[in-house]
Amino acid sequence: MRIGDRRIIRDVTLAVAPGETVALIGASGSGKSMTAAAITGSLPGSAHVTGRLVIHGREVRRATRLRPEVAAVRQDSLTALHPLVRIDRQLVPVLLRSGAATTREAATGRVASMLEEVGFADPLRVLRSFPMELSGGQRQRVCIVQALACRASFLVADEPTTALDVVSQQLVLSALRTAAQAGTGILLITHDVAAAASLCSRAVVIDDGMVVGEGSFVDLAGSTAHPRARALMQSARPAPGGEGITAA
Repeated sequence: MRIGDRRIIRDVTLAVAPGETVALIGASGSGKSMTAAAITGSLPGSAHVTGRLVIHGREVRRATRLRPEVAAVRQDSLTALHPLVRIDRQLVPVLLRSGAATTREAATGRVASMLEEVGFADPLRVLRSFPMELSGGQRQRVCIVQALACRASFLVADEPTTALDVVSQQLVLSALRTAAQAGTGILLITHDVAAAASLCSRAVVIDDGMVVGEGSFVDLAGSTAHPRARALMQSARPAPGGEGITAA
């Protein structure tokens, strides 16, 4: 991938199966978010991309066109939700457009159930709220419900736990885990290795636009792993209530 004369991504290969959770890990500037943009079709028009993107066996050729099969949860939840529109008026129409519900009453009931599934004890209060009345972690979980409501089978979560407190991080990760258990394939893009290890079955490590390691978190921390991958694994902070990542 090039933008102008600058080469951003080189030879990145990813595969995520339905219901699988895979982490794309790297330091800031490593190429994680640009990879996410290529998958979701949100690259700038100046980007020049070569390679293949296959979703459910169908090749997608344009890297700058949004795709209904792919939903995104981004780091800044305030940019994903309209600040002046109540949550119910942002979620209910998504279910109606996707065909998941045929009446507003049915859509409201389904959205309330989905909010409960991601940890909201009072979903009707959330539906009556404006985004600014919710915490950052609550907004992220609303964004996950919004992404799932469009019936996308693949979810790209780009740094969804950044700047959240520990409790909110765990609630967001739990919501993503619930989505995976329902069959959604998830690519978690993060620099937080411990958070990724608590959710994902395996990781792909990217550095300077190139994949430098792929496999289980334990294998990537081992002596035979790429030095950059091993350094990321060994520097991981322990997950809440857990231990750091060590080689077998």
